[in-house]
Amino acid sequence: MVDAIESENLSEHLLELNSLLMRASIALVLISILWSPFIDNLIQIWIENLPIQTGPSNENMSVFGPYEWIQVRWGLLLLLSLTTLLPLLSIQIYRFSRPGLYPSEKNWLSSVLLLTTTIIPFAIFSIWHWGLPFLFDFATRYGTPDGVLVRYDAPSIFSLAIGISWVLIVWSVTTISLSLTRVFGLLEDGNSRFRFRLIAISASILILTLPVEFDGLRIIATFLVVYSSDSISKSAPVVFPSGQILPNDTRT
Repeated sequence: MVDAIESENLSEHLLELNSLLMRASIALVLISILWSPFIDNLIQIWIENLPIQTGPSNENMSVFGPYEWIQVRWGLLLLLSLTTLLPLLSIQIYRFSRPGLYPSEKNWLSSVLLLTTTIIPFAIFSIWHWGLPFLFDFATRYGTPDGVLVRYDAPSIFSLAIGISWVLIVWSVTTISLSLTRVFGLLEDGNSRFRFRLIAISASILILTLPVEFDGLRIIATFLVVYSSDSISKSAPVVFPSGQILPNDTRT
């Protein structure tokens, strides 16, 4: 009888979660449509504001090829849409999770959501607005030999920025997913039931989708994302399906 009730409750939670994911998918499409008309101007404005010497007619800046232009445009559109969606997703996840959590669990979830869906978007904005311009300024001042003409590859510049931002977004989604499986008691032998699947999916996404500029860093970036996400998720209050809370000092 108890198992039947638990199974029914789990099914209800999964249906509610599926509804939440459907709303998030629809919101992502709508946000992408809203951002789409501004992508070209944003690309142009960002390149013009970089502290690099492109020459009077931009002769020191390589132009986008047709394929590169499509790749960068869609990559930036997806990045902006996901970054915009994260804070909205945070509110939906908290509303979905709040009824079944104790006060301490609510505080923990609020902290994780604040980190992954609010601070991370601000960090991405900071990287584009301050971080990469500072990096180019530093490299131009101290890493350029005298008398050497420097040429810049626009697609590679954008791929670098998109790649860093993409790592942060995948880290956010992985951390949230792993944490929620533990909070809702989706456990087997003290570990999240879907832990290895989620880790494998996140690792595959990073390895397969990071730009070629990250060829030497794919494995390192993937390991750091997976390890840090898993470590943070293990700080979650663990609830077994029966409702028993596993103390912090006995978690596996």
